[in-house]
Amino acid sequence: MFKLLLPTAFLLISHVAWSQCLEPQAQIDIHANNIKARILNGGDLFTDFDNSQFIPDPVAGVDNPGTIFAAGLWLGGLDPAGNLKTSAAHYRYSSGTDFRTGPLTEDGLTDDTNCANWDRLFKVKGSEIAAFLAALPMTPAEIISQYPSIAGWPAIGNPYFVSIYGFDLPLTGQSLAPFFDHDQDGLYDPLRGDYPAVGIRNHKFFPASEIIWCVFNDQGNGAPHSVTGGQPFPMEVQLTAWAFDCPGIPVINNTIFTSHKIIYRGLEPIDSFYAGLWVDMDLGCYFDDYLGCDPSRNTMFAYNQDAVDGINNSSCNGIPTFNNNPPVQTVMMFGAQPFVSLNKFMAINTQSPVGFPSKDYEYYRLLSGSWTDGTPLTYGGFGYGGVTPTDFAYPGDPGTPNDWTMCSTSASSEDRFAVGSFYLETLHPGAVTELDAAWTVHHNIAQPCNIGDALSNVDQLKAYIDSDWAGVCSILSNVPPYPSDSVDLFPNPTNDQATLRYNNLNVNQILIFDALGRLVQSIDNPDKGETVIHGENLASGMYLLQILSDEGKLTKKLVVSGQ
Repeated sequence: MFKLLLPTAFLLISHVAWSQCLEPQAQIDIHANNIKARILNGGDLFTDFDNSQFIPDPVAGVDNPGTIFAAGLWLGGLDPAGNLKTSAAHYRYSSGTDFRTGPLTEDGLTDDTNCANWDRLFKVKGSEIAAFLAALPMTPAEIISQYPSIAGWPAIGNPYFVSIYGFDLPLTGQSLAPFFDHDQDGLYDPLRGDYPAVGIRNHKFFPASEIIWCVFNDQGNGAPHSVTGGQPFPMEVQLTAWAFDCPGIPVINNTIFTSHKIIYRGLEPIDSFYAGLWVDMDLGCYFDDYLGCDPSRNTMFAYNQDAVDGINNSSCNGIPTFNNNPPVQTVMMFGAQPFVSLNKFMAINTQSPVGFPSKDYEYYRLLSGSWTDGTPLTYGGFGYGGVTPTDFAYPGDPGTPNDWTMCSTSASSEDRFAVGSFYLETLHPGAVTELDAAWTVHHNIAQPCNIGDALSNVDQLKAYIDSDWAGVCSILSNVPPYPSDSVDLFPNPTNDQATLRYNNLNVNQILIFDALGRLVQSIDNPDKGETVIHGENLASGMYLLQILSDEGKLTKKLVVSGQ
């Protein structure tokens, strides 16, 4: 249900000209582990606009309490003339969103048809990827009918995308949905061993138990920014959300990951650029939560104000509560270069006179670490009107009485939200930045004024990320691994014969498929070490050689040229 604590200043703006992009409508759940979360394609997250949709341990058929009511991406910066650019999303039911769906052209434009085509989210499960890889090779007709989520993955160069969705991918050569490029040709073709994957900067591409991808922009073919009232950059944002199903690693199994890939399509540099996450963390009841942060860990968090979740006897105006066992929610932001560390953190009461923003410059003030009236955040008390400016509200340990926390200030019962932001001095045309986050629920932490082992769990997450997920369960564990020994194919291209050398692998069979996936030749029990492929018996074109061995299987590409 709607929370009843929003300022009355927010009015839905509905004047949209026919040629402007309409507001995004698509939404889908990710539920690979203990968390069920709603993913949207309009800059916001984890809400169906009425209720929280970030739900730990959901039980079918009952109203489940959530830990996040809504979240959204906020962007702000200045053009060379000092004009402010802003884009944001928060409570869409009250004010819509500044974002519209679809990619932008290289010069930062879109149209209503493009927006309508891309008003969708693309989802693939790890089990589908594993089954697909085990089934290779296959024909285009087979992959389209049997694995449409893989055949229709919106990655650059995908030749099957239009068959699934009825419209073409952009022809600009821009990167789209991430994928594991098995043949390393820069183009997505699953029949050559490529498959959907998560790709975050400075890390290897990796599969996950569920992956969701979408793309949106703030240009919208002139659609007004109904949230901030500001001017577009223009900016394209590619969102990837993923989760791992790892029952043996609780912190992984209680986490949803997101990556916002932010692509600036404008023609002028942007100064003093901030990218941040606005988060309304409601641990069941929205009226009795405290907020804090740990700047050294790039983490913001919420914990319950007292030992029982709710206002009176665990009730909260009809909203489901956690009763006497409220969890802790953390959001660990790990933006890659050029973002290095969390730059600002604000914790705001929605009903405060200097609380919720309504103008573009007020959004920018919160992103840049001051209150909506321009007063800087100060250390101590409620962070307003003090002597010492600071970048981070409530950075202490709630269990330490002398630290600055909402517990130590005895903050009143309020509905609150947080804004954590990164800073970039200059955003150049064509620049690509990335804002990644781990959204984790931590259970069984005694309240009040305690976040228990939440931050040590955050350290575990960071270690997994830094190690490229070493030790995290793989959805490809049931797929025979590619051989570690080198396999050489030469000469390639060839118009005569080619030698396939596989050294010490125990190869049982070599299958040769044409570009349509048809088996054209089978070599059973080939010679040890190497075998000769007779290209003179093959028509000109591209072929896939599948090498089946005791150690696994590997696909190589062979080009046969004309005589």
